[in-house]
Amino acid sequence: MNTNTVKITPLFQKVGIDIIEFPQQDKATKLKKDGTPKNIVCNKKKGKKSEVYAIEIPDIKKLIDFFYQNEMWQHYLIFVLSCNMARRIGDTLTLTWEHFFNPTTGAMRNDLLEIVEDKTDKLANPHINSACKKAILLYIEKTGINPAENNYKNYVFVQTSGNYKGRVITDDGYRKGLKKAAVQVGIEYNIGTHSPRKTFGMISRMLHPNDYDSMELLQTIYNHSDTKTTNHYIGLTKKKIDTYYDDMGSFFDDYVTGDKTYMEVAEQPVVSIDTNSLRDIIKVAYKAGAENADNTDPVIHIDAINKIIGMIEGVAK
Repeated sequence: MNTNTVKITPLFQKVGIDIIEFPQQDKATKLKKDGTPKNIVCNKKKGKKSEVYAIEIPDIKKLIDFFYQNEMWQHYLIFVLSCNMARRIGDTLTLTWEHFFNPTTGAMRNDLLEIVEDKTDKLANPHINSACKKAILLYIEKTGINPAENNYKNYVFVQTSGNYKGRVITDDGYRKGLKKAAVQVGIEYNIGTHSPRKTFGMISRMLHPNDYDSMELLQTIYNHSDTKTTNHYIGLTKKKIDTYYDDMGSFFDDYVTGDKTYMEVAEQPVVSIDTNSLRDIIKVAYKAGAENADNTDPVIHIDAINKIIGMIEGVAK
């Protein structure tokens, strides 16, 4: 029996009730699908903000160049994979060569062999794009590793020297190298192992500004529960918050300490609509415009407008 007990307050003794003792329950250990315990470690330092940010484009090149020039090939490949596949560092470090190559043909795969994410237990097999393929081939060339050894079952990222030679490198080992590189190239904002993963989302939004599905697609890529989480994760929420601060500063400069006169503008109604509903409304409006282009009856046009307004009111949040 567990000797750890919880005692009911001695006040009960005053009314003739014996003290009752209950066995103290051990905290449940979270397990992976294979039954082994999850290694959950909190590395947050008291009094310090732990959030890390996506890496700005000029700084991405600085880091890549630093890893290349210093022949930090493991860091080079991990960084490229993280930026282009948006995987967590723990999942990346568990990859074997079989995840990249088909053992039967020896050819590089187009999609990563399916993995189970350690944090979410969800399946993922991201596309291996051209940047990843080039980095993998460079890594093989520079290190002299033969991916086909042990029928492609060897881990990709292992210690090459020291007491732990042959073991998979640790999250902390990669993090320290990344932090050191950030200092060396002059990055002043906080970055960490999640930063390349966040960078994927930030740049994807920049590359696809007119894609109404972009946030939903990024939510799927990250396996997030909602787009609000994704917005915060890739830094869009912070950018909007920073805009509020900057706008307040401009207002203060112009109208408080400056000599401009502020003319208040009446608030205009704002309707919030999700992208799928907006797409449906646009389709209806386009179809009505095409069908009624030559119609001179104003009632027809008014009915079409009322129908669209009704759709907006029906889905407005």
